[in-house]
Amino acid sequence: MKHLTTILAAVLCAVCLSGCEGQKTQEQIDAEIASGITEFNYKWHKYLLYERCYGKGGIGGITHDPDCPCHKEGGEE
Repeated sequence: MKHLTTILAAVLCAVCLSGCEGQKTQEQIDAEIASGITEFNYKWHKYLLYERCYGKGGIGGITHDPDCPCHKEGGEE
């Protein structure tokens, strides 16, 4: 019986600790991601720099902005 009580207490504690942080709304997720995007120009083109830090690490990437004026002119240089 002691063993069962210990297991139930551990499960209850785990559930309580994991449920402390509420779920984010889609708007909050979008705003968090958008805060890591920087627009910049290079050789007359527009680019987007994506950065996201996780502790001591992170991820990043660069893409040609789909709103770059070169796409409206009929092609890239």
